[in-house]
Amino acid sequence: MMESDEMFAVLSACFAPVERDEWAQLTAQPVWAGFLDAARRALQDDDALGEPASPISRARMRCPLQDFLSAGEVKALFAPPTYDEKRAFAARHFTGGLPDSAVPVESLYATWSNGALPSPFSRCAGMYQGDSARYMKDLVERMGMDVPPQFAACPDHLALELDLAAVLLRSGARDAARQFLSERLAWLTAYRMRLLTLGADAGFYIGLVDVLVGIRTQLASGADAVEARAGRRAGTEAETEVEAKAEVVAASNTNRSHTCI
Repeated sequence: MMESDEMFAVLSACFAPVERDEWAQLTAQPVWAGFLDAARRALQDDDALGEPASPISRARMRCPLQDFLSAGEVKALFAPPTYDEKRAFAARHFTGGLPDSAVPVESLYATWSNGALPSPFSRCAGMYQGDSARYMKDLVERMGMDVPPQFAACPDHLALELDLAAVLLRSGARDAARQFLSERLAWLTAYRMRLLTLGADAGFYIGLVDVLVGIRTQLASGADAVEARAGRRAGTEAETEVEAKAEVVAASNTNRSHTCI
């Protein structure tokens, strides 16, 4: 069965430019069926993205995707676009500056902070290279990797964020991965609203975003339960956990078989 790191790698490929053969492999059976099953489990696992689930634990996670997504979204996810359809959608909507642009970049849906120095862009939204872009660029470099040229202007692209989550999970930094996803995916609610304006054409991507929003919600509920039981640390200590893991991941990251980085 597909594990969480593989699931996020597939999600990354859905939003990234990939080659025809790679997309054909990802959307063929049994890989795509394994991805949908992994997504279904992640949406209802009380310890989402924890240690790989045992066969008994997997058997308990039986709720279908229909319990979490609309019928239209489930239909779209069970019939992923062809490579040509994926490229055509990206040309219409994942390209900036067009009337129907819906580029999946966090900075475009988040507000810039005031920063250490005064800036004319403070508290502005809808622009590239915001706080999240600088954070992602720094984090990728600290993990011993490079931001791919196609994402140089937008290192906080959703494909790159999801790929980095896959790297963290594959490296065993599961707590850091959970924190990273909880922080980085907060903008997807606003992005979902943008996708909705595109109508049925965006059904596949709305379904994927709803899976991610649902996983983030599951992560939040799991974190609340852990805090209630054990009184976990909060504040600035928790905010540095992902960065603290960066050097560990960099040291062990010899296999870079990921979509983007």
